[in-house]
Amino acid sequence: MAGIEFDRQIFTPAAEAQRAQAPKAIGVILLVLALGLAGLVGYKVFTQASQSNAIASANAQVEQLQQQLAESQKRVAELEKHRRSVKAEVPVPAPQPVVVAKNPAPAKPVYRIAAGSALPPQPKPAMAAAPTPTAQSAANANTAAIQSELTANHEAWQATTDRLADVVGVVGQQQNELSETREAVNQLLSQTRRQALSFELLRGNNRMPVGPVTLQLKSVDAKSQRYSVCVYFEDRCIELKDRVLNEVVVFVVSKNGAPLELVATKVLRDQIVGYLEVPTDKQQR
Repeated sequence: MAGIEFDRQIFTPAAEAQRAQAPKAIGVILLVLALGLAGLVGYKVFTQASQSNAIASANAQVEQLQQQLAESQKRVAELEKHRRSVKAEVPVPAPQPVVVAKNPAPAKPVYRIAAGSALPPQPKPAMAAAPTPTAQSAANANTAAIQSELTANHEAWQATTDRLADVVGVVGQQQNELSETREAVNQLLSQTRRQALSFELLRGNNRMPVGPVTLQLKSVDAKSQRYSVCVYFEDRCIELKDRVLNEVVVFVVSKNGAPLELVATKVLRDQIVGYLEVPTDKQQR
């Protein structure tokens, strides 16, 4: 059987044509890659430039706002300084003579308060830039807050002044009552004839009869010159606690009895020396 024969010359031009077209395809691919890489680099450069411009613009705006805020704070500080100087320069009115009637009613003090907003007009600097609406609103808010605080402080001060006036009136009334009570006691004591009975008390359980009562020394503090004594009358103890040297201790032993006076003239380590003043008609027990 005869073999199949091929014409090899038919395939030879096709292979050579493919070999000739391969370098052209590679060049086109490299060109496309180069163009893509150039476009990517240009996009990155453009993006970075846009971001740098945006950051620079934002920084400039922030610096401008900070400058405006600093100017507003400076103007508020100047307003506060002028307000304090004007308040310090307000003259205090001289007290007017008061005509006292026979039974005058207690009058409350009258105070005159100057308004905190009475400030002289502030000249505008020639070269200063006009404040923005944000700065003006911030300054107005700060001024309103300062005015509100001043009003609250004034109201609190007025309320404290009224309370002090009421307390002074109550204290004066109590002092008058104490003076009347003291005068009544002194008058009662002066109307009673009295006799001084001396004693020397030792610390311990021993009791010492002195006039109508019996005394017992409970404790002694020679350093601070203080002592405590128990006064017995009809088996009842009246404790005179934490008394000092030369203190006149007035006490009564019965409901309708005359007051007695006890005075310690010496406070020693374990002993006190003194006297007891009793009415002359109540000496016997």
